[in-house]
Amino acid sequence: MELPKKFAGEFKNLPPTKKLYYENAYLKEFDSEVIKKIETNGKILLVLKSTAFFGESGGQEGDTGIIRGPNGVFRVVDTQLFDEKIVVHICEREEGDIKEGDIIHGIIDWDRRYILMRHHTASHLIFSAAREVLGVKRLIYKGVHIGVTESRIDINYDEPITPEQVFQIEELANKVCFENRPVRIFYMQREEAEQKYGDKLGVTEVTPTGIVRVVEVEGWDVALCSGLHVKSTSEIGLVKIIERYKLKKGVQRIRFVAGPLAYKKYREIILKASNVARLLKTSIDELYVRVNDLLREINKLKNEVKKLKRRIIAYESEKLLEESEKVGPIRIAAKEIPDMDLRSLRDLALRITRKNPDVVLILGSSNQKACLVAVAGKNAVKVGVGLNKYLEELKDLLRAKGGGSPAMLQLVGELPSKVGEAVKLLKEQVIKAIQGT
Repeated sequence: MELPKKFAGEFKNLPPTKKLYYENAYLKEFDSEVIKKIETNGKILLVLKSTAFFGESGGQEGDTGIIRGPNGVFRVVDTQLFDEKIVVHICEREEGDIKEGDIIHGIIDWDRRYILMRHHTASHLIFSAAREVLGVKRLIYKGVHIGVTESRIDINYDEPITPEQVFQIEELANKVCFENRPVRIFYMQREEAEQKYGDKLGVTEVTPTGIVRVVEVEGWDVALCSGLHVKSTSEIGLVKIIERYKLKKGVQRIRFVAGPLAYKKYREIILKASNVARLLKTSIDELYVRVNDLLREINKLKNEVKKLKRRIIAYESEKLLEESEKVGPIRIAAKEIPDMDLRSLRDLALRITRKNPDVVLILGSSNQKACLVAVAGKNAVKVGVGLNKYLEELKDLLRAKGGGSPAMLQLVGELPSKVGEAVKLLKEQVIKAIQGT
């Protein structure tokens, strides 16, 4: 939630907020004084002298919770930073009121905060695991979002990351979790940090200068970061990568969850696999083999269906020629065939006209969509049958999309009930064109 820019002037003159969350990320409750209050659009913006509510920074979402005053209670729905110095609590009124000068008691939504802390430290483990697995010495963060339901990191990598590599990244990140490595946070000059840690920092042109905040996972990862972290990797619990995909050229996105959410994701996967195994009357251990067997059976059935379709088309072509109507030098066959897709209609029409250049085929079918195909043999085109002349009229009738040429027309529409009318209309128009009327 962005802060309204119109209040920038009022925030600018305030003293920097004392950020208790940097002194102790595990602080759940605190007391402080309200030094600024602004009401706008149903929300109340509070600035405190000091706060344990984390202001959104480093890609990590801001905290939520409760602020209790002597005469009121506000619910904190978001916490934002102004100019990196002022922490602004975005509140909604629960009861009563809170005024400037009140001494309040703040209570962090700790469960939510702890998820964010776990996710943030997990993002560092995944980043370094990706660098190790992909073999990229200078891997750089191209974007980070540390959220409550899931988190993500974007990295500078232009090749596809294979499923096996994703598994290796996840496995390596979890290995570091189980090793219970301490997470240390300290401050130093950026130049000193670069000299000490080099490419591991992933410094870019937007990295701040001067004193920087360094987060180090002992023997594994080091980064400049303004987010909150757990004290050791074992607090993360589990890490589960949900998805990996190419965000844009040169950037890969990795979505993940950690802690109880990772356990929940594993549980969901196992439950789904169990349900599929039950449907296929096999065990999870035999699921891969059973699915492969089914795929082979499906492919075999698909080939049999193709053969049957070819036979049906051959049969229908003979039948259509027998039913065709002679108009001058041209024969016209127009028919609505139930439950046939556009491709099958086209194959049928082309099969006939390639062998019979004096024939015009008009075929329609209706299921969930309206399908219409018309093909004119080359001799039919020569006598003036131009199927595309009727394209717009048929599009309107069927509420359809498609295109055509003098020799072919294909349409898929939204009104299956109009297919018979469209076939009849096109046949009448073709007859008029052949007769020159």
